[in-house]
Amino acid sequence: MSQIVKVSLERKGKVFDLDTQCLALGKIHVDPDMLPENERSGTAKRMLGASVLYCFVGSFADALQARGAAFEKITGDATVTAGDDGTGRNRILSISLDVSIVMDAAYNSIYEHVAKIMQKGCLVSASLEKAFPVTYNLTLVN
Repeated sequence: MSQIVKVSLERKGKVFDLDTQCLALGKIHVDPDMLPENERSGTAKRMLGASVLYCFVGSFADALQARGAAFEKITGDATVTAGDDGTGRNRILSISLDVSIVMDAAYNSIYEHVAKIMQKGCLVSASLEKAFPVTYNLTLVN
């Protein structure tokens, strides 16, 4: 069964208005003139990193909970690397996820099982892996 998600965007001059059409994210307004010079680029890369990290952590949490494991918290960082692809085009070269899960040692065996499964990625990261590498660095904290 397919699922379709739609977002819309309007650009007037330099200003972007992105409507995610969902309550969780709402509308995103980006006016480059209101940003410091060092933050005027990279917005799309940040959104991509956030999307991959959100999907991965959500999938990891759901998989742990489905197997009866409780966690205290999950934290993570996504590092998106962009650069020249060798043909003069700038593109995403890789994404690296660093995810840490704090949980009781009683769930270590469940964590190990789920961590092995999650090395295959989530919906978003697995979809991107044909274009560039996505790495998963997972840490368990007891």
